[in-house]
This record gives sequence, structure tokens and C-alpha cells, in this order.
Amino acid sequence: MSNAYQGDSYGAVSLRMQGDRLVGVATGGPCGFEPDTEVLSGEFQDNVLVGQVLLCQLGPHCEPRVNQPALVVFNPEDGVMTALFRLKDGCRSPVLKNDSFLLLRPLSRDADAVEPARAASATTAAAASAAADGASSSAAQVAAGLGRQGEASPLEEGQRQLAAGNAGVAQRHFELALSRDARNASAVVGLGASQLALNDVVRAVKTLEAGKGLGRADVHLWLAYAYLREGNRARSRESLRRAFDLGWVPAGRASEAAAEQALREDIKDLEALMQQQRTRKRILGRPPAGAGNATP
Repeated sequence: MSNAYQGDSYGAVSLRMQGDRLVGVATGGPCGFEPDTEVLSGEFQDNVLVGQVLLCQLGPHCEPRVNQPALVVFNPEDGVMTALFRLKDGCRSPVLKNDSFLLLRPLSRDADAVEPARAASATTAAAASAAADGASSSAAQVAAGLGRQGEASPLEEGQRQLAAGNAGVAQRHFELALSRDARNASAVVGLGASQLALNDVVRAVKTLEAGKGLGRADVHLWLAYAYLREGNRARSRESLRRAFDLGWVPAGRASEAAAEQALREDIKDLEALMQQQRTRKRILGRPPAGAGNATP
């Protein structure tokens, strides 16, 4: 491992070993750490650091600084360290991407000092073991997910992570899927849903608007939900109507539960309106009643 790391949001961290423990110190950064503040500590279990990370927080009822238990996943191939956090309701941290994701990149590395990557099953087992010892369950799911990357496509892994509630991890997989195929409608839906789960409504709207031309009804369903979250009711109903036009019907799918529940009243209104239109068309399409016509 390098002794110098840099987080996109967190700032610079200097790492050193103290016996069997890894310790990281930082100065300044978005949190304004005092000189040589210990911000990270823990012990490795294979490629997972079981320990804690110091975070600063914003919010009316939030501690200014808190040591969060964490499973920090170390990738031996590129030296990158990642962790996922779940802050208390109403709290946010300027050092986390989307208030949940931490990424630290090495500034320099000695390639000879890096062990070969362990098997994916070892990483998964270590994450499960650490979770059983009371470490952060959401970070354990990150470790497990990273261990399985080679066994599933980015789209499949993103959908699995999103279903498990790991929106930050799912977002990375969907972005990878779209980097390979920008017209993958399922990845567009997954990315938009992940961004909405992370309260990144502006980006979700942009993501889903970019997929409007793919001809998928569920893209318009999630865009209707995104517009509703944005406060644009008129555009929300317009997108929902387009979803109906493309064949979407409410079916209680688990993957669409959040959008369907939020749009429930509008869905009922549009279903009733479309039923009236279908009935009117049937009536207007009948031949006129009169002598010699058996139609009543």
C-alpha cells in the first residue's frame, strides 16, 4: 500500500502501520482537521479493513464529527480504497459523495509491495465475517458486491445492489454498463433509480431525459417520478401518460414500487381517463341503430 492517499472529496490522508493496525492521519481538508488528526484506523481481514473512519457532518441535530464503523474495501490491483456509509436521517457529510460513498486513491505505490488479488470468495467471506462482528452492514454489502464483480455483468450487479438497498454501489455498476452501451435502457432506468434513491434528483432527471428516445415505457415512468420529486407536476403527468402510451401498466413490480407508490393518485386518474377513452371509442365505432340493425 501507498502511504499517501487522496480522496476526491475527503482530502489527503497519510497511512502507516502500527503493529497489526493501519492508521491514517489527515490535516485540513473539507472537515478542517487539526494537524495529524487520526481519521482512519483498523485491521485487515484479507482485503477488507475492519475499523472506523472520522467524518464531519452537517445538519441541525448532527454531531459535528463522528467516528463511523466501516468496512473499507482495498483493491490490490489499483490500490483504491472504498467504503459505504449510512448517516443518520437529516445528516450529510461534505467528504462523502452523495453523502454515502468514500473513495481514496493512492498518490504513489510500490508495485512489489502489493499482494496479488485474493479470490472473490475470500473477499466475500471476510465481509460476511466482519458484518457478523458488528461492523457496518452496508459496507459489508459493498465488499461482497465488489467480490462478485467478475461473476455478473455490470447491469446485473447494479440491479442486485439496488434491490439490496446499496444505491451508491449500484450507481457505479450502471455507469459502467452505460459506458459500454449508452443505449442500454435497463441501465438508464437503474442509474436514474439509484440517483433518486440517493436524493440526486437533478442528475436523475438528466439521466432519464437522455433515455426518452429509447422507446421504453419504464424510462418514462421513472422520469415521471423524477419530475414529481423535482416539483414539476405537469411534466410528471406528461411522462406518466407517455409511459401508458408505450404499454406500461401498474403491476406491483418490486423494482418499480417507489415510483408507483409516489405516482399512485396520478396513475389512478390516468387509468380512469384511458378507460373512458376506450369506452368512447367502442361506442363511436358501432354502426348507427335503426331499422334492420340488430345493435340496440
